[in-house]
Amino acid sequence: MKQFLTLLIITLFATIAIGEETIGVELQKKMQNVRGEEQIPIVVLYEQDSMPTYAQVAQEFRFLGDADVIQEQVVREMKNHAENLHFWLRDMCESRSLRGQVSEFRSIWVANAVSMKATPSAIVEIAAQPKVQKIMLDEPVKLLLENRGLAWGVERIGAHNVWKYYDGLGVTVAVIDTGVNEHADLKGRVVDGKNYIDATKPPRDDHAHGTHCAGTVAGDGLMGTQTGVAPKAQIMAIKVLSASGSGAWSNLWLAIEDTISLKTKVLSMSLGGNADATTRDRLRLACQNAIAANVIPVIAAGNSGPSAKTIGSPGDVPEIISVAATGSDTANTIASFSSRGPVTWDKEYVKPDVSAPGVNVNSTRHDGNSYRTMSGTSMATPHVAGLTALMVQAKPTLTAPQAKSILERTAKDLGAAGKDTIYGAGLVQAVEAVNAAASLTEVGRSDRFEMVVKELAFETMVDAQGNINVTEAVPNDLMPATVTIWADIPQAEARKGVYHVKYSLKGPNGEKQAEVSINFDNIPTDPNLYDAKYGFNCGNFPLVKGTYAGSVFSITPNTKVQNVKITLKGKATWPARK
Repeated sequence: MKQFLTLLIITLFATIAIGEETIGVELQKKMQNVRGEEQIPIVVLYEQDSMPTYAQVAQEFRFLGDADVIQEQVVREMKNHAENLHFWLRDMCESRSLRGQVSEFRSIWVANAVSMKATPSAIVEIAAQPKVQKIMLDEPVKLLLENRGLAWGVERIGAHNVWKYYDGLGVTVAVIDTGVNEHADLKGRVVDGKNYIDATKPPRDDHAHGTHCAGTVAGDGLMGTQTGVAPKAQIMAIKVLSASGSGAWSNLWLAIEDTISLKTKVLSMSLGGNADATTRDRLRLACQNAIAANVIPVIAAGNSGPSAKTIGSPGDVPEIISVAATGSDTANTIASFSSRGPVTWDKEYVKPDVSAPGVNVNSTRHDGNSYRTMSGTSMATPHVAGLTALMVQAKPTLTAPQAKSILERTAKDLGAAGKDTIYGAGLVQAVEAVNAAASLTEVGRSDRFEMVVKELAFETMVDAQGNINVTEAVPNDLMPATVTIWADIPQAEARKGVYHVKYSLKGPNGEKQAEVSINFDNIPTDPNLYDAKYGFNCGNFPLVKGTYAGSVFSITPNTKVQNVKITLKGKATWPARK
């Protein structure tokens, strides 16, 4: 018997070694230290290209027109894709060979993953299956609370000066946290989402963190202190963190799915951690899917400062709004604990994006109807989430890229000039941000929906005189439609001066020519002329199926850029703007 057990252990570890590229390092350590057939919480990550993204599926339904109808259809399709892809694993887990070795199977479409509990021997068997990229220990994600230390933050960002016109009424903010209790200042405005710690109970707060954050978003001051930036907003409580302040990455992904399915507009997350590279990629995918579904994620940068490159995930995702914490002094000094950028993905990005009050912030208690002070980027984040709710009330069609751009452009610059890796663009300013959102030019299209239907990238040179000349074949396999053509140049060294160019598209339905000025010295504020998501508007063009010859050449040279290699990025959006 002893020899048999020895052989079994040797075989198990040998199999783990064979699949070590698939089984994460921390999970391997855990597997070697569990007793018997103890089940371990894991996340099975599928190869990313085995399932389409939200934006890709949305293209199939773009002609439905109505955004709500499209969203419902896309979510249904994403769930079906995930369930079909993950079916074999569910089937295997229910088979006789693994029966009793796995439990709590959950398919997660937003990250193309499955969470479950499994024994070491079951994990080894799962790792050998096709399309499995990685199996990770479902490690804790933690709240970002700094224990140091009335609603001075509401006044500091000027939120009270907006309430005569906008107070958050009709806007729902999802607080993904330790849960939310209905403090008197939140009475009647807390809607229960799911409790991922204990599904048998409502998402109540047994820690204090979640209720405090919710109070900063939407507390109305009934009990004496005005803590909320958007005092009539509704809170969607989703509990992913336990009484100890930790939870699993898989529950966070499922909570993000909930915000999409429930059509919640703003997402506030004061949590994060140091994720490994694979989990970090899936956090970004989940956030990208949420943004494509018209959710605006506002996420804490973290409390690992003051060193550089300390922003945790998902606060480091380039597309989301990440928030640093400032103090109550008149200079709005950055909190020492506030995490710093930059962050590295395919390139370095300047993060955080903006700052907000995060030291000794007074807000609602979870264990009564009084208040308490707390510190951390956790406390800064709901200030920005509440402000985003005010912006959404002013402009219900506001998108995540628009919200991020407005918050940055209207922020009070702090620290080094311009956006930096400590303060981001600076301290958010409520009046300026809400006015900018409210005054966004109504685009001449259905405000219900707009999407990218074609993307192209051309590598070329700006020559010694500052001229561009590029011609490329442009295949089009889309259904016939009139689209808006946009152009942009991402390289920082080339984003200056004016590119006065002529472009043409010649194809099966004729030739379209136009002149456009790509003016980086004076970027238009009208989103019909320049949209941060797409670039500069080059006009509308009717596309049919077939191949086009596309060309771009300078009419006058750009005197500020010479001898630089650039990527000329083009996008086509539908419906076309008028």
